Amino acid sequence: MPVCGAPAVRQALKIKLGRVPAVVIFSDDPPLLAGWYREVFDVRDVVNQGDFIGLFAGELTLFIQRTSEGHRPGVGGIRPHFVVASCQTAFDRLVAASARPLLPVTDTGGEIVAAVQDPEGNPIGLLQPK
Repeated sequence: MPVCGAPAVRQALKIKLGRVPAVVIFSDDPPLLAGWYREVFDVRDVVNQGDFIGLFAGELTLFIQRTSEGHRPGVGGIRPHFVVASCQTAFDRLVAASARPLLPVTDTGGEIVAAVQDPEGNPIGLLQPK
């Protein structure tokens, strides 16, 4: 069955997806927001050009860049989820570091999830496999 009203597409024409190596987070003050991410997550800089900062986080690079192309910081259509050892511990630590709760720690049956918003309102999901 087609998804979102899209017409059926032959299998040969479908785009094969690989892993997602990067996520862009928009910010009105990239250096300040990058500093917050450095404070709460185990990340390291891979690029720092003032208004464009790349932070390596496990297998993902978070690119924090000045708001552009009509994008605004805040909750939108995408929420990156980070695998953590303990959702509750990560959630508590992030809230203590000024993140706003978005989804309380919840046991979904197959995993434990939670979500917060960074200081500019961008969502961060947390995922603890069972």
